[in-house]
Amino acid sequence: MPRKGLHRLYYMDNRIWMLVPLSLLFLLSQFYRASSAVIASELMHDLSLTAVNLGFLSSVFFYAFALIQIPMGAAMDLFGAKRLILGLSFLGIIGAVTFALAGSFPVAVLGRALLGVGMACALMGTFKLLTIWFPPDTFATISGLFLSIGSLGNIGATAPLAMAVDWMGWRKTFLMIALFQLLITIWIYLVVQDRPKRDQQGEVSPTHPLRLWRQSLEGIGQVIGLPSFWLIALAAFIRYGTYISIAGLWAGPYLESVYHLPMIDRGKLLMAFPIGFIVGSPIIGVLSDRVFKSRKWVVVGALSLYGVFILPMIGFLPHLSLTLMVAIFFGIGFFIAFNPLLYANIKELLPSSLSGTAMSAVNFFTMMGAAFFQHSMGAIIDSLSTPQGQLTAGSFSFAFGFCFVAAALGTVAYLFVKEIRP
Repeated sequence: MPRKGLHRLYYMDNRIWMLVPLSLLFLLSQFYRASSAVIASELMHDLSLTAVNLGFLSSVFFYAFALIQIPMGAAMDLFGAKRLILGLSFLGIIGAVTFALAGSFPVAVLGRALLGVGMACALMGTFKLLTIWFPPDTFATISGLFLSIGSLGNIGATAPLAMAVDWMGWRKTFLMIALFQLLITIWIYLVVQDRPKRDQQGEVSPTHPLRLWRQSLEGIGQVIGLPSFWLIALAAFIRYGTYISIAGLWAGPYLESVYHLPMIDRGKLLMAFPIGFIVGSPIIGVLSDRVFKSRKWVVVGALSLYGVFILPMIGFLPHLSLTLMVAIFFGIGFFIAFNPLLYANIKELLPSSLSGTAMSAVNFFTMMGAAFFQHSMGAIIDSLSTPQGQLTAGSFSFAFGFCFVAAALGTVAYLFVKEIRP
């Protein structure tokens, strides 16, 4: 084989091996986000939580995750993604151990907060690397495949987690997951590079730190000064906030309170969400990259259909069979899988040097949406529960209706987003 062909083959293999541990780290991030739905009852019992407490405990992961996004995005553009991924992942390991050993609500909150900070770079760091290592016209497709692999973590947070918790308890399960994360972090240290070696040869000497941060602030100013950024950010806020609040937290108590399902059966039904997402991610990516060649209109269509699948859960069909619930959960997961298009949309509206800042800014609103909706739905459900604290079907209907109205608002707002066709 010619030398040039061997070099190209090595280059491709190197990219693939980099994506494997990064995908596994994102898988764990997805697992941590969605795990509350299965262990909600155990947390409420062990830590004496109300619905509001549970909503806050789950949402604090996303508050912490969101608050670090803006400085993290600027730091990635300045210092590279690998350092951020490694440093924050070690914090996440500490958080997982803290959460597993928590004997009180405040300690559990601290553990979840550290987990949120620790997993904050798993997605955005990889997206930054994708912009360097892969051609622009493949971003939505490759990121969709990456998200599909990562979404196996959502599957792990359903029936497999339920079986593990049933076998050895939720605390030992999280300690085992922390050990797994340590091994993945070491793997990332060994194989991931910020850029191809041939690009590193031309790097210049470091710029003065004050000048670097000045450039970062200027970059943030460019991002937030773009009108379409705020519309994309609103869609991200609503999309992930409503989805993870349903699939990653309140669908579990809903199935327990309304359908009286035991933990393992709840886990099996919840699996339909991530399966739908895994199927939908590459399909929606291909529709955007190859079929419609549009980010905007695929987002509008997917977000509107996502809202349609929420409708039956707010009382329009009061006697839903479990089979129909599986179909609804699958449809919600499928049509919510357009998130790579939001990041592709914003990065294409700005210079490539601002890609990390722009995507992290959108991700800030993504995570704030998760925190807001989980906490808000907890307050709605708690306010409409019985005086004895029992969660009612009506309380869940109002909470899911809140999500439907938000999805409709996001769909309308995205009609006014500007896009540059790939």
